Amino acid sequence: MTTVIPTALADLPEDAFRPLRRVEFQAMVDQGLFEGTNVELVGGVLVEMSQQGQPHSQLIRLLTRLIVRSVGDDYEVGIQTPLAVDEISLPEPDLQVLPAGPYWDAHPEQALLVIEVSNSSLRFDLGEKARRYAASGYPEYWVVDVEGRQIHVHRQPSNEGWRSVEIVSSGVLRSSAVPAVVVRVDELFGY
Repeated sequence: MTTVIPTALADLPEDAFRPLRRVEFQAMVDQGLFEGTNVELVGGVLVEMSQQGQPHSQLIRLLTRLIVRSVGDDYEVGIQTPLAVDEISLPEPDLQVLPAGPYWDAHPEQALLVIEVSNSSLRFDLGEKARRYAASGYPEYWVVDVEGRQIHVHRQPSNEGWRSVEIVSSGVLRSSAVPAVVVRVDELFGY
């Protein structure tokens, strides 16, 4: 996806722009303004997400089954549902493992493990989204690289980013934030 900034807007000073806030975005969603589209709010900007290919969809299904079985009733598992990351971000990660509890009144603001299955959005998921999840203190963030058949494991968040980033392409991966979640990487990428 390429964003084209009209010449007239490109001439404006950077401080002339204001990010869209999460509450404003949610009000627009509630009014049905984005029906038929797949957009997320990240960093105050609407980001149109592309359609999922078959391997992407299959990996989400496999991970969903594995994680739901692993955590049982001890945690909530969100599948492509909004996560209130900061005041200007409301992404919909492919999976999120949340502390158990009701989330009727507001989108969850804290997750123990956030997972993005990524193909065409790999750079964005490893860049802007990773920075936002780290700055918000999420303990663990995985980016499942569909094409590369590997998982980028981010741990030890800080305001400056992740202190630990590891790429796992084989063996067994155990979540440090949710130890019940164990992935056999070779089996996951069995396509």
